[in-house]
Amino acid sequence: MLRIGVIANRKKPGARALAREIQQFSGKHGFPFLWEEQTARLIGVAGRDLARLIAEVDLLIVAGGDGSLLRVVHEVYPNPVPILGVNIGGLGFLTAVTREEILEALPDLAAGLLRHSQRLALEVRGEVGGQELHIPCVFNDVVFFRGSSSHMARIEVLAGDLPVTEFQADGLVVATPTGSTAYALSAGGPIVVPEARVFGLTPLCPHSLTNRTLVFSADSRVRMTVPERAIPVRLEFDGQSSGVLHHGDWVEIRAAPHPVTLAFLARRDFFQILRQKLRWSGASVPTPGRQVETDRRRS
Repeated sequence: MLRIGVIANRKKPGARALAREIQQFSGKHGFPFLWEEQTARLIGVAGRDLARLIAEVDLLIVAGGDGSLLRVVHEVYPNPVPILGVNIGGLGFLTAVTREEILEALPDLAAGLLRHSQRLALEVRGEVGGQELHIPCVFNDVVFFRGSSSHMARIEVLAGDLPVTEFQADGLVVATPTGSTAYALSAGGPIVVPEARVFGLTPLCPHSLTNRTLVFSADSRVRMTVPERAIPVRLEFDGQSSGVLHHGDWVEIRAAPHPVTLAFLARRDFFQILRQKLRWSGASVPTPGRQVETDRRRS
């Protein structure tokens, strides 16, 4: 029997109601769920701290928004437990399952009917402000900003030992395939199939119109520095501040040694999520099974 842990963002409206409905399913069908300690307080049951929880479960349900799921990813990495995100917030690509869908799908989850998606993460090392920097898991993106200065940022980029260019822009976004539908997409970057083993570098409002997204293979090593007499550059990873780069500082980005595993309902695929979340128009492409049925009716 699949062992499922539940984590809910207590600050999100609807978190308590969802937890209670999962609890009711548990009581009705005799299927035990394990609860993270903060989530357990919502419904008055016993809970576990996160370290103990992830050691005892085969799947984590994380209810909240994409930010909630990102926080859990950072906290559990490199544990390979699959994570199923349930969206009880606004627009979400990572939390692509709605509250209504998860309640309908609880019998399928209990039976282990899920699709797993192995996602590349990034590892960041560097020296910032005289301090060693190490971020073992970046799931969406690393962002370099010019901050509040009116001047453009200048950022030198090397791929391995090879100089790429000195970008003059408002900043740079280094995005995983998962993060390609986040900030990088707003900056004009490509949508990347999430299981791809690549990461992209997209300039923010570059001075040169010929600066476009560069896509690197997963075995690449990309280094960023700030040239002499350039303005300081703020650094963020997955929306979290990580210091300010000055001349003499450096940051190196490469693929993390372990992937992150997301879980999805078996009937849900990435392109369906794109059509729904981005509100793409036009007729949807039929599944192979549906196409066969259509062809039979025509014949």
